[in-house]
Amino acid sequence: MKKAYIILTLLLAATLFACVKEPQISINDIEQQSLKAWIEKYHPEIKDNYQQEGGYYVEVLNKGILDSLPVTGKDVWVWYDFTARDLHGNVVETRNWELANQLNSYTNYTHYVPAFRFSGADSHSMMEGTYLATFNKLTVRDTESGQMVEMEVRYGTELRLYLPSSVTTSDTSTGDGGYEGEFTMDNSRPIIVDMLLYGHVSNPVAYEGNRVDAFAKTNGGLCAEHKAEREEETTTSSARRRHVTRADEQEEEIDTRPLEFFDGRWHQPTDSLEHLYVNYAYSPATTTFDFNVIGTDTLMYPQENIYDAGKIYGNNNLSEIDRRINEALVERFGRGITYDEVLEADSLNANSSAKVWYIGRFLDGYIFDTNIDEVKEIIYGEVVTPGSALTFATSEPLDNDYILAWNYALPTLRYGQWATILTASTYAYGYDGQVGSHTSTTTNTNAQYDMMNYYNYMNYMNSYYGYNYGGMYNSGYYGYNPYYYGYDYTYDSDSTVTITTTSTEIPSFAPLIFQVFIEKNE
Repeated sequence: MKKAYIILTLLLAATLFACVKEPQISINDIEQQSLKAWIEKYHPEIKDNYQQEGGYYVEVLNKGILDSLPVTGKDVWVWYDFTARDLHGNVVETRNWELANQLNSYTNYTHYVPAFRFSGADSHSMMEGTYLATFNKLTVRDTESGQMVEMEVRYGTELRLYLPSSVTTSDTSTGDGGYEGEFTMDNSRPIIVDMLLYGHVSNPVAYEGNRVDAFAKTNGGLCAEHKAEREEETTTSSARRRHVTRADEQEEEIDTRPLEFFDGRWHQPTDSLEHLYVNYAYSPATTTFDFNVIGTDTLMYPQENIYDAGKIYGNNNLSEIDRRINEALVERFGRGITYDEVLEADSLNANSSAKVWYIGRFLDGYIFDTNIDEVKEIIYGEVVTPGSALTFATSEPLDNDYILAWNYALPTLRYGQWATILTASTYAYGYDGQVGSHTSTTTNTNAQYDMMNYYNYMNYMNSYYGYNYGGMYNSGYYGYNPYYYGYDYTYDSDSTVTITTTSTEIPSFAPLIFQVFIEKNE
């Protein structure tokens, strides 16, 4: 009887436990509890600075310039620096070149300037947590009075945000194009973001238009006496461009407009497009740029007018970099057509296509792209991929797969001509800009296969050209044997080659300047 009682008791207990539901808790709740416990242990002084919307904590490092206009609650574009770390202090993302250099994530292809993002009532392009701190009023404990107060973010405000992953998962929060840190962030992990707010503008179109005009006025002057004339094309294309004719027939009338536009000032290639200009008299042999210009607006962040960061630009004066670039351009392409030669040179519509060599820059002088190897060597210290000329179709200029600034401006040039194109983002990369990329690819190559290819290659080359040519190419041009380099000189070893490529981020509403040289496409 006693044994039966014990068995019944155990069965009843098992039944009761089977009816009890297992407690449910979400990953977000676990993370919130972990973040709260971490704050209470390591930063108890800010435990009251908890923000209900977003579930994050704020540490105020600097209130900012109190007599400046606050950003809070406004539809504005803001410039801000930020560095993101995990709770152990490992850097996940940074826009500071010196820190990136310490972490060995720095690249010469990255434009290390503050981020330029939109903060508005209906939308934003910021990391969610930084947006919440920028747009909303913050509730924090004042360190002087000890009272809880409301605070608005403004110029010079510096914050340290302790963010759960629920407010860092926006696709705009991921670093790319050289802004990466030393570690990749795992999912569902809090991060710490140091954020410093610089300036803000409510009308970025007007702001960049002012910068474009100011740059033109400082560097040669802006033509205001007349607009560029347009003529209706006789073809079916809707493209409008200025046509010029060669005076090589008696019945043809000499078109003096090329001379008129060859005065060193900036002219509109199409009169209906504001803030798109061409300097037709530019030559690297005679022209230097003054990047120390910002327009009527105040300086939004340090070195906004002249880029002064990184291993190349930070260690060299921008004018010295330009001097070296200009010398290389003149040596390779020449000085370009002169005032006396302009009427004798063919216009682009004399042929079906043209070759374009270019340097693309921001208005602070930083070069974000070029297809000229000599320039790559100067500003990047390497030539990862040899540059080649771009082909521009002249018969249907607006059908070219290039930015509008090129499609409108290039047809007004002549073969053998240097020119500079100055444009607002409207005719370039616009509101979206262009996302930078930073990727690495690793390949494993069998050395035995490459050794056999090497022998076959050398035997063929020596038999065809002679042994002197083979020996010269083998150890002269590149300075090392391209087949032996990186291998063990054995038949059974493998070689691992990692190639890292980076393309520069082009921010939203970024005005640009292009130095271009036009060649005939033979």
